[in-house]
Amino acid sequence: MAFTRNPYLITKAMRNFLWASILTMALAQVNTTVDGIIVSHLVAPDALSAVNLYMPISLLITSFSTLFGISATIIAARALGERDKIHVEHLLSTAVLSVVVVGVLIALAGRIFQNPISELICHEERLRPYFNSYMSVMMTFSFITMMSALSNESVSIDGHPELATKSIALTAVCNALLDLLFVGALNLGIAGSAYATICATTINILFLSRYLYGKKCSFRINPFTKSDWKSLKENAIQGTPLITGNLILTAMFLLMNNIIQDKQGADGMFTVSVCCNLLSIGMMFSGGVGSTALTIGGFLRGQQDFVGLRMLVSKAVRWLFVSLIVIACVIFLFPELISSLFGANTPELTLYANRGLRIFVPMLPFILLALLLANIYQMLGHMLMTVVVVIMFPIILIPSLLIWPEIAGNDAMWYAFPTTGIMVMLITGIITEVYKMKNGNVTRLTLVPLASKEEESAFNISVQANEEKVSESLDSIHEYLSNAGVDKKQANDIALCIEELLLNIVHHAGRAIQSHYIDVHIHMRDGKMLASVKDDGRAFDPIHFDIEKRKAGLKLLNGLCPGLDYQYMYGQNMTFMNWDMHLDRNNN
Repeated sequence: MAFTRNPYLITKAMRNFLWASILTMALAQVNTTVDGIIVSHLVAPDALSAVNLYMPISLLITSFSTLFGISATIIAARALGERDKIHVEHLLSTAVLSVVVVGVLIALAGRIFQNPISELICHEERLRPYFNSYMSVMMTFSFITMMSALSNESVSIDGHPELATKSIALTAVCNALLDLLFVGALNLGIAGSAYATICATTINILFLSRYLYGKKCSFRINPFTKSDWKSLKENAIQGTPLITGNLILTAMFLLMNNIIQDKQGADGMFTVSVCCNLLSIGMMFSGGVGSTALTIGGFLRGQQDFVGLRMLVSKAVRWLFVSLIVIACVIFLFPELISSLFGANTPELTLYANRGLRIFVPMLPFILLALLLANIYQMLGHMLMTVVVVIMFPIILIPSLLIWPEIAGNDAMWYAFPTTGIMVMLITGIITEVYKMKNGNVTRLTLVPLASKEEESAFNISVQANEEKVSESLDSIHEYLSNAGVDKKQANDIALCIEELLLNIVHHAGRAIQSHYIDVHIHMRDGKMLASVKDDGRAFDPIHFDIEKRKAGLKLLNGLCPGLDYQYMYGQNMTFMNWDMHLDRNNN
């Protein structure tokens, strides 16, 4: 019987990671939204505009966090797929030190250059006191926000995004309570909102540190040593496309805010602040799917599982686009409710904001889909393509904001947003088609390889979880190993180990076996034969199971496979095996 790959486990892993990631970002967005609503109602609507004016600085801080911190987790996800945990530890140890050093430098810059920064970003005098108060606190403690992001991603790549979700939920509750305390009860104004954010973020770091420095974490974040300098360079190279994009986006928000302040005043800034909050909500979905693509996709790429990678990317793109269309329709139908929620307190401001929102909203599906594509290109190693997609947004938006008022008056400037979204996706489609024509064997738009030498030489199947199908699959495994030139003894050892794992899953997984599948992946790399077996049954570690309670099958598995590794990730058991490859001289 011919076995193929079933999307069952990929779908399960994606759902496990995606919902946890989206909930994490949703709760993080709740923090931002609650800050905006509280300062708008308890301080003044202008306070919301001041928070939005801080966005270029926030993006700049995120850029440095990405360059030295988040980029490390992208490489680490791939290294975990390759089971190179020492590499992971070097990457993350370097990232921690880098984030602390950069955070201290940002705090010093905020103190020394506060007035020039304020004059550059905030042109409206009535907004400046709010802006200065908020900026001072957030820049001083920027290393905390960067460390929080690194902690979230580090836990997620180790296969437990649900922990990050729980931590952010705790953070959101603490942030809301501290907002009411600092802004409402203690009357600290907009600075109180910033202090609340920093305190709640610190709680997030402490919560996740229990896992990262506990026994269940598959790697250790050690103090920086001389051997980590190589990882610093590797992190920086991986993060260069992302920091380039973020720096350009920082410049874009700076220019956009200046243009809108000059042409539309404080009411225009309020409206664009609401639009940016809606964009952030959309990015909650886009970022969740993008994080899934980067983390699980990087893991699959590290395993050279291109079949699973194509399944993952295809599902991610379809799911995101449908979700964004629904969100855009809701915003278009109920703009008054949204503008009122953010503090529009006069009929004139509400009417003005409603019109801007309805014109702005068609941009969301196009821009956020483009950002997901940038994440996919980053994961695949298309660094130049990543930068091109990200920088198209500001390159098109800023001229559009200047051209539309010249064509149809100042109020027409809102049409620059949907124009930008459509143009970005159109140009991305053209560029990727040209790439596909030149390089051939890749998927349309997402550029995932359709076939490769690694894929063609690998064994990649899904086995229905019952004894009959397991027995049939063993014939295919023996055939693959024979064709690969593995000597008979080693081929028997490999097949026996896989058989023991498969039968153990069938008998003890605790699932309704007829509807469940087990993934088996075998491939050769660097003189080794590597195999993995994955299932979604109850958690079971075959390596650390009590020696005295082991039956013959587990004893055989641990005896025949010297390179045995196990990890529970994304709600699945993942057992990894490797052997130094012994070739059959009769076949070679």
